[in-house]
Amino acid sequence: MNDAFFSLLNQILVLFFMMAAGYAARKAQVLNQETIKGISLLILQVTLPSLIVSSMQFPFSMELLHTSLLIVGISIVTYGVIILFSRLYVRLVKEEGPRGDVLQFLLVFSNVAFMGFPIVSVLYGDLGIFYTALFNIPFNLLLVTLGVAIMSRSTGQSSGKMNFKKAFRSPGVIAVLLGFTFFVLPVSIPGPLLESLQLIGGTTTPLSMMIIGGMLADIPFRSVFGDRALYQATVVRLLLMPLMMYLPLRLLGFTGIMLGIPVIIIAMPVAANAGAFARLYDSDYYFASKAVFLTTLCSILTIPLWALFL
Repeated sequence: MNDAFFSLLNQILVLFFMMAAGYAARKAQVLNQETIKGISLLILQVTLPSLIVSSMQFPFSMELLHTSLLIVGISIVTYGVIILFSRLYVRLVKEEGPRGDVLQFLLVFSNVAFMGFPIVSVLYGDLGIFYTALFNIPFNLLLVTLGVAIMSRSTGQSSGKMNFKKAFRSPGVIAVLLGFTFFVLPVSIPGPLLESLQLIGGTTTPLSMMIIGGMLADIPFRSVFGDRALYQATVVRLLLMPLMMYLPLRLLGFTGIMLGIPVIIIAMPVAANAGAFARLYDSDYYFASKAVFLTTLCSILTIPLWALFL
Protein backbone atom coordinates (compact mmCIF):
# COMPACT_ATOMS: atom_id res chain seq x y z
CA MET A 1 0.00 0.00 0.00
CA ASN A 2 1.31 3.41 -0.90
CA ASP A 3 1.48 6.65 1.07
CA ALA A 4 -1.59 8.01 -0.73
CA PHE A 5 -3.73 5.17 0.60
CA PHE A 6 -2.54 5.66 4.18
CA SER A 7 -3.20 9.39 3.84
CA LEU A 8 -6.72 8.61 2.65
CA LEU A 9 -7.21 6.10 5.45
CA ASN A 10 -6.16 8.74 7.98
CA GLN A 11 -8.72 11.17 6.58
CA ILE A 12 -11.47 8.56 6.76
CA LEU A 13 -10.47 7.72 10.33
CA VAL A 14 -10.91 11.40 11.20
CA LEU A 15 -14.54 11.07 10.10
CA PHE A 16 -15.10 8.01 12.25
CA PHE A 17 -13.48 9.70 15.26
CA MET A 18 -16.07 12.45 14.80
CA MET A 19 -18.70 9.72 14.83
CA ALA A 20 -17.20 8.35 18.05
CA ALA A 21 -17.45 11.84 19.58
CA GLY A 22 -21.15 11.92 18.74
CA TYR A 23 -21.60 8.45 20.24
CA ALA A 24 -19.91 9.57 23.46
CA ALA A 25 -21.92 12.79 23.57
CA ARG A 26 -25.17 10.84 23.34
CA LYS A 27 -24.11 8.38 26.02
CA ALA A 28 -23.16 11.32 28.26
CA GLN A 29 -26.59 12.91 27.60
CA VAL A 30 -24.98 15.95 25.96
CA LEU A 31 -27.09 15.01 22.95
CA ASN A 32 -30.69 13.89 23.36
CA GLN A 33 -33.38 12.79 20.91
CA GLU A 34 -34.61 16.34 20.36
CA THR A 35 -31.16 17.81 19.68
CA ILE A 36 -30.35 14.94 17.30
CA LYS A 37 -33.60 15.57 15.43
CA GLY A 38 -32.99 19.33 15.36
CA ILE A 39 -29.40 19.05 14.13
CA SER A 40 -30.46 16.47 11.52
CA LEU A 41 -33.00 18.95 10.14
CA LEU A 42 -30.35 21.69 10.22
CA ILE A 43 -28.04 19.50 8.12
CA LEU A 44 -30.71 18.47 5.60
CA GLN A 45 -32.30 21.90 5.22
CA VAL A 46 -29.42 24.34 5.74
CA THR A 47 -25.83 23.09 5.87
CA LEU A 48 -25.98 20.41 3.14
CA PRO A 49 -27.84 22.63 0.63
CA SER A 50 -25.26 25.36 1.37
CA LEU A 51 -22.45 22.86 0.72
CA ILE A 52 -24.03 21.75 -2.55
CA VAL A 53 -24.65 25.25 -3.94
CA SER A 54 -21.19 26.54 -2.98
CA SER A 55 -19.45 23.42 -4.33
CA MET A 56 -21.15 23.78 -7.72
CA GLN A 57 -19.52 27.15 -8.39
CA PHE A 58 -17.34 25.88 -11.24
CA PRO A 59 -16.59 27.79 -14.47
CA PHE A 60 -18.85 26.54 -17.26
CA SER A 61 -17.31 24.13 -19.77
CA MET A 62 -18.84 21.72 -22.28
CA GLU A 63 -16.68 18.92 -20.90
CA LEU A 64 -18.00 19.40 -17.37
CA LEU A 65 -21.57 19.67 -18.68
CA HIS A 66 -21.16 16.45 -20.67
CA THR A 67 -19.71 14.64 -17.66
CA SER A 68 -22.53 15.95 -15.45
CA LEU A 69 -25.21 14.61 -17.78
CA LEU A 70 -23.36 11.30 -17.99
CA ILE A 71 -23.29 11.08 -14.18
CA VAL A 72 -27.06 11.62 -14.05
CA GLY A 73 -27.53 8.94 -16.71
CA ILE A 74 -25.36 6.48 -14.78
CA SER A 75 -27.37 7.25 -11.64
CA ILE A 76 -30.71 6.57 -13.34
CA VAL A 77 -29.47 3.21 -14.64
CA THR A 78 -27.88 2.40 -11.27
CA TYR A 79 -31.06 2.96 -9.29
CA GLY A 80 -33.10 1.09 -11.89
CA VAL A 81 -30.84 -1.94 -11.46
CA ILE A 82 -30.83 -1.64 -7.66
CA ILE A 83 -34.63 -1.43 -7.42
CA LEU A 84 -35.00 -4.55 -9.57
CA PHE A 85 -32.26 -6.40 -7.69
CA SER A 86 -33.69 -5.48 -4.28
CA ARG A 87 -37.11 -6.83 -5.21
CA LEU A 88 -35.62 -10.08 -6.51
CA TYR A 89 -33.42 -10.44 -3.43
CA VAL A 90 -36.35 -10.05 -1.03
CA ARG A 91 -38.20 -12.78 -2.91
CA LEU A 92 -35.11 -14.99 -2.98
CA VAL A 93 -34.64 -14.88 0.80
CA LYS A 94 -38.41 -15.26 1.26
CA GLU A 95 -38.86 -12.24 3.51
CA GLU A 96 -42.47 -11.09 3.54
CA GLY A 97 -44.62 -8.46 5.20
CA PRO A 98 -43.17 -5.40 6.94
CA ARG A 99 -39.76 -7.06 7.37
CA GLY A 100 -39.53 -7.71 3.63
CA ASP A 101 -40.54 -4.12 2.91
CA VAL A 102 -37.85 -2.79 5.24
CA LEU A 103 -35.27 -5.11 3.68
CA GLN A 104 -35.96 -3.75 0.20
CA PHE A 105 -35.82 -0.17 1.49
CA LEU A 106 -32.45 -0.89 3.13
CA LEU A 107 -30.99 -2.15 -0.14
CA VAL A 108 -32.25 0.74 -2.28
CA PHE A 109 -31.48 3.70 -0.02
CA SER A 110 -27.99 4.33 1.34
CA ASN A 111 -26.77 7.03 3.71
CA VAL A 112 -25.79 9.65 1.15
CA ALA A 113 -26.59 12.81 3.11
CA PHE A 114 -24.83 12.05 6.40
CA MET A 115 -21.98 9.84 5.15
CA GLY A 116 -21.84 9.90 1.35
CA PHE A 117 -21.13 13.61 1.00
CA PRO A 118 -18.48 13.70 3.77
CA ILE A 119 -16.67 10.66 2.34
CA VAL A 120 -16.80 12.01 -1.22
CA SER A 121 -15.53 15.37 0.04
CA VAL A 122 -12.50 13.61 1.52
CA LEU A 123 -11.89 11.59 -1.66
CA TYR A 124 -12.63 14.11 -4.42
CA GLY A 125 -13.16 17.59 -2.93
CA ASP A 126 -15.60 20.12 -4.40
CA LEU A 127 -15.76 18.40 -7.80
CA GLY A 128 -16.83 15.22 -6.04
CA ILE A 129 -19.60 17.14 -4.23
CA PHE A 130 -20.68 18.62 -7.59
CA TYR A 131 -21.03 15.19 -9.21
CA THR A 132 -22.51 13.53 -6.12
CA ALA A 133 -25.22 16.19 -5.91
CA LEU A 134 -26.20 15.35 -9.49
CA PHE A 135 -25.87 11.59 -8.96
CA ASN A 136 -28.15 11.94 -5.94
CA ILE A 137 -31.07 13.50 -7.85
CA PRO A 138 -32.82 10.14 -8.48
CA PHE A 139 -32.24 9.21 -4.81
CA ASN A 140 -33.95 12.38 -3.58
CA LEU A 141 -36.90 11.86 -5.92
CA LEU A 142 -37.25 8.17 -5.09
CA LEU A 143 -36.95 8.49 -1.30
CA VAL A 144 -40.24 10.33 -0.78
CA THR A 145 -42.05 8.47 -3.57
CA LEU A 146 -40.88 4.89 -4.01
CA GLY A 147 -39.41 4.82 -0.49
CA VAL A 148 -42.79 5.61 1.04
CA ALA A 149 -44.52 3.11 -1.26
CA ILE A 150 -42.10 0.33 -0.27
CA MET A 151 -42.17 0.99 3.46
CA SER A 152 -45.97 1.20 3.63
CA ARG A 153 -46.70 -1.64 1.20
CA SER A 154 -47.74 -4.18 3.83
CA THR A 155 -49.11 -1.82 6.46
CA GLY A 156 -51.33 0.33 4.24
CA GLN A 157 -50.25 3.49 6.07
CA SER A 158 -49.90 5.48 2.84
CA SER A 159 -52.37 6.55 0.17
CA GLY A 160 -50.20 4.77 -2.41
CA LYS A 161 -49.75 7.94 -4.45
CA MET A 162 -46.19 9.01 -5.18
CA ASN A 163 -45.73 12.63 -4.12
CA PHE A 164 -43.36 14.04 -6.74
CA LYS A 165 -44.29 17.62 -5.77
CA LYS A 166 -42.92 16.98 -2.28
CA ALA A 167 -39.76 15.51 -3.82
CA PHE A 168 -39.07 18.63 -5.88
CA ARG A 169 -39.71 20.86 -2.86
CA SER A 170 -36.99 19.21 -0.78
CA PRO A 171 -34.05 21.53 0.05
CA GLY A 172 -31.55 19.03 -1.37
CA VAL A 173 -33.20 18.92 -4.80
CA ILE A 174 -33.70 22.71 -4.84
CA ALA A 175 -30.01 23.22 -3.99
CA VAL A 176 -28.88 20.92 -6.82
CA LEU A 177 -31.16 22.60 -9.37
CA LEU A 178 -30.08 26.05 -8.20
CA GLY A 179 -26.38 25.17 -8.19
CA PHE A 180 -26.55 23.54 -11.62
CA THR A 181 -28.49 26.50 -13.04
CA PHE A 182 -25.78 28.86 -11.77
CA PHE A 183 -23.17 26.62 -13.42
CA VAL A 184 -24.92 26.51 -16.82
CA LEU A 185 -25.89 30.20 -17.15
CA PRO A 186 -23.20 30.87 -15.67
CA VAL A 187 -23.84 32.95 -12.54
CA SER A 188 -21.15 33.70 -9.97
CA ILE A 189 -22.35 34.03 -6.38
CA PRO A 190 -21.07 37.30 -4.81
CA GLY A 191 -17.96 36.81 -2.68
CA PRO A 192 -19.39 37.47 0.81
CA LEU A 193 -22.45 35.28 0.14
CA LEU A 194 -20.32 32.48 -1.34
CA GLU A 195 -17.97 32.58 1.64
CA SER A 196 -20.96 32.40 4.00
CA LEU A 197 -22.33 29.37 2.13
CA GLN A 198 -18.90 27.71 2.21
CA LEU A 199 -18.54 28.25 5.96
CA ILE A 200 -22.06 26.98 6.68
CA GLY A 201 -21.58 24.05 4.29
CA GLY A 202 -18.26 23.24 5.93
CA THR A 203 -20.09 22.28 9.12
CA THR A 204 -21.94 19.47 7.31
CA THR A 205 -19.21 16.86 7.74
CA PRO A 206 -18.56 17.18 11.50
CA LEU A 207 -22.25 17.61 12.31
CA SER A 208 -23.26 14.65 10.14
CA MET A 209 -20.71 12.27 11.59
CA MET A 210 -21.53 13.27 15.17
CA ILE A 211 -25.25 12.82 14.53
CA ILE A 212 -24.65 9.34 13.11
CA GLY A 213 -22.67 8.50 16.24
CA GLY A 214 -25.48 9.84 18.41
CA MET A 215 -28.05 7.75 16.54
CA LEU A 216 -25.98 4.59 16.94
CA ALA A 217 -25.72 5.15 20.69
CA ASP A 218 -29.47 4.58 21.04
CA ILE A 219 -29.33 1.05 19.61
CA PRO A 220 -28.44 -1.73 22.11
CA PHE A 221 -25.20 -3.26 20.85
CA ARG A 222 -26.05 -6.87 21.75
CA SER A 223 -29.43 -6.77 20.04
CA VAL A 224 -27.76 -6.43 16.64
CA PHE A 225 -26.21 -9.88 16.71
CA GLY A 226 -27.92 -13.20 16.03
CA ASP A 227 -30.04 -12.14 13.05
CA ARG A 228 -28.86 -14.04 9.97
CA ALA A 229 -30.96 -11.96 7.57
CA LEU A 230 -29.31 -8.85 8.96
CA TYR A 231 -25.82 -10.28 8.38
CA GLN A 232 -26.72 -11.20 4.81
CA ALA A 233 -28.21 -7.78 4.11
CA THR A 234 -25.06 -6.12 5.45
CA VAL A 235 -22.83 -8.12 3.10
CA VAL A 236 -25.11 -7.37 0.16
CA ARG A 237 -25.37 -3.66 1.02
CA LEU A 238 -21.67 -3.00 1.64
CA LEU A 239 -19.91 -5.48 -0.66
CA LEU A 240 -22.09 -7.11 -3.32
CA MET A 241 -24.00 -4.06 -4.53
CA PRO A 242 -20.92 -1.81 -4.90
CA LEU A 243 -19.26 -4.70 -6.76
CA MET A 244 -22.28 -4.78 -9.08
CA MET A 245 -21.49 -1.15 -9.91
CA TYR A 246 -17.71 -1.46 -9.99
CA LEU A 247 -17.35 -4.34 -12.46
CA PRO A 248 -19.54 -3.09 -15.35
CA LEU A 249 -18.31 0.50 -15.03
CA ARG A 250 -14.72 -0.72 -15.01
CA LEU A 251 -15.37 -2.91 -18.05
CA LEU A 252 -16.91 0.08 -19.84
CA GLY A 253 -13.67 1.99 -19.30
CA PHE A 254 -14.70 4.34 -16.49
CA THR A 255 -11.91 5.34 -14.11
CA GLY A 256 -11.18 7.97 -11.47
CA ILE A 257 -14.04 10.10 -10.24
CA MET A 258 -16.49 8.71 -12.81
CA LEU A 259 -15.95 5.24 -11.37
CA GLY A 260 -15.57 6.38 -7.78
CA ILE A 261 -18.77 8.38 -7.29
CA PRO A 262 -21.27 5.60 -8.19
CA VAL A 263 -19.32 2.92 -6.31
CA ILE A 264 -18.74 4.97 -3.15
CA ILE A 265 -22.35 6.18 -2.95
CA ILE A 266 -23.73 2.65 -3.34
CA ALA A 267 -21.13 1.40 -0.82
CA MET A 268 -22.54 3.62 1.92
CA PRO A 269 -24.39 2.01 4.85
CA VAL A 270 -28.17 1.99 5.17
CA ALA A 271 -29.90 5.38 5.11
CA ALA A 272 -29.97 6.89 8.59
CA ASN A 273 -33.68 7.69 8.28
CA ALA A 274 -34.65 4.06 7.63
CA GLY A 275 -35.75 3.65 11.23
CA ALA A 276 -37.78 6.86 11.15
CA PHE A 277 -39.51 5.77 7.93
CA ALA A 278 -40.28 2.35 9.40
CA ARG A 279 -41.73 3.89 12.56
CA LEU A 280 -43.78 6.44 10.60
CA TYR A 281 -45.41 3.74 8.46
CA ASP A 282 -45.77 1.11 11.22
CA SER A 283 -43.23 -1.18 9.59
CA ASP A 284 -40.41 -3.20 11.21
CA TYR A 285 -38.66 -0.35 13.04
CA TYR A 286 -36.51 -2.70 15.12
CA PHE A 287 -35.03 -4.48 12.08
CA ALA A 288 -34.42 -1.14 10.31
CA SER A 289 -32.62 0.34 13.32
CA LYS A 290 -30.39 -2.72 13.71
CA ALA A 291 -29.50 -2.55 10.01
CA VAL A 292 -28.49 1.11 10.32
CA PHE A 293 -26.25 0.22 13.27
CA LEU A 294 -24.57 -2.86 11.80
CA THR A 295 -23.99 -1.49 8.29
CA THR A 296 -22.61 1.77 9.67
CA LEU A 297 -20.30 -0.12 12.04
CA CYS A 298 -19.05 -2.45 9.30
CA SER A 299 -18.59 0.43 6.85
CA ILE A 300 -15.65 1.58 8.97
CA LEU A 301 -13.79 -1.32 7.33
CA THR A 302 -15.49 -1.57 3.93
CA ILE A 303 -15.31 2.10 2.89
CA PRO A 304 -11.48 2.25 3.08
CA LEU A 305 -11.44 -1.07 1.21
CA TRP A 306 -13.46 0.34 -1.66
CA ALA A 307 -11.39 3.52 -1.63
CA LEU A 308 -8.31 1.35 -2.15
CA PHE A 309 -9.79 -0.12 -5.35
CA LEU A 310 -10.72 3.30 -6.69
